[in-house]
Amino acid sequence: MKKFWDIIKQYFPLLGFCFVIVFFAIATKGAILSKQSMQSLLNSVIATALVSLGAVFVFGSGNFDMSMGGCLAFSAVIGGYAAIATGSLLLALFVCLVVSLALGLLKGLFAAFVEVPLFIVTIVLGSIISAVVLVIMGVNVTIHLSDSMHEIRSFTFGEISFINLLILGVYFILSVVLFDLTKIGRQIKILGGNPVTARQTGMNARKIKILAFLISAVGVGLAAFAILVRVRAVGTTTAGSMGTDVMTALVLGGMPLVGGPRSKISAGLVGAATITVLNAGLTMIGLDLATIQTVRAIIFLAVVYVASVSYRTKLLPR
Repeated sequence: MKKFWDIIKQYFPLLGFCFVIVFFAIATKGAILSKQSMQSLLNSVIATALVSLGAVFVFGSGNFDMSMGGCLAFSAVIGGYAAIATGSLLLALFVCLVVSLALGLLKGLFAAFVEVPLFIVTIVLGSIISAVVLVIMGVNVTIHLSDSMHEIRSFTFGEISFINLLILGVYFILSVVLFDLTKIGRQIKILGGNPVTARQTGMNARKIKILAFLISAVGVGLAAFAILVRVRAVGTTTAGSMGTDVMTALVLGGMPLVGGPRSKISAGLVGAATITVLNAGLTMIGLDLATIQTVRAIIFLAVVYVASVSYRTKLLPR
C-alpha cells in the first residue's frame, strides 16, 4: 500500500491540474474550454512556463531568485526599444537574450562569490531593476511597437500560437536534456540537495551556480520576447507578478523550493499551466483582483505545507 501511495504522489501535480480544469469547466459552464479561451490560455501560459522552466535550475541548485519579474520587464523594455529603433524583431530577440544573460551572470556571480543570503540580493536587485526601467521610460508608462518609424510585422492569433509553441518546445527540450541527461543537471541536484556532499565530491559549486543562473536567464529572455511579440507593447507593469507566479507554479508542479534530487523540469511546465488556468478561471467566474490574490496565496501556502511535511524528515545535514 505504501509503495502504491508513493507512486500516486508522483502524479499529484498532474492530477491537481486536471482537477483545476474540471472545476473551472463546471464553474464557467464550459466557457473556459472554448476554442478562443484555450488559444488565449495557450498564449498566456508561455511566459510563465519559460521562466518557470529556467527557475528549476536556480531553485534546484538551492538558490532563491526573487528578481525574475524585474529582469523580464527590463529585458522586454530594452528589446522593445531596439525593435522600435530598427524595425527588426530578430534584433529584439537578440537584445532580450543578451540583456537577460547579463543580469543572469550578475546574479550567478553574487551567488558564487558573495556571502550574503541570495534571496535578499535578488529582492534588492529586482527593486533596482524596476527603478531603472522607470528612469529609462521617463514619462512613458508603456511603449508600443506601432510607434516605430519602420514597419514591424504583426502576427495573427494562430501565428503567435505557433511561435510561442516553437519557443517553448525548443527551450523545454533543451532544459530536459541539460537537467536530466547531462552532468550539469546531476551536479545541480547534488548541490541543492546537500552542499556539504557537493564540496566533498570536489564539485566546482561556483561554476554550477553561475551556469544555473545563465540557463535560467535564457528562459527569461525568451519570455520577454514572447510577451513583446504577443502584446506588441511593454511597460512599467510588465511581468509584475511573475516572481510570485513562478514560485507558485513550481510548488504546484511538485517541486520543493529548497531544491535537491526531487527537482524536476516537468514541475515548471505543469505548474505554469495550472497557475495560468487558475488565474483565468478565477477571473472568468467574476472574482476581483484582491480575492484572486487571496485565493492564490491560500493555495500556495497549503501546497507548501503539504509538501514540507513529507520532505522535511528526508533532509540531510546542510
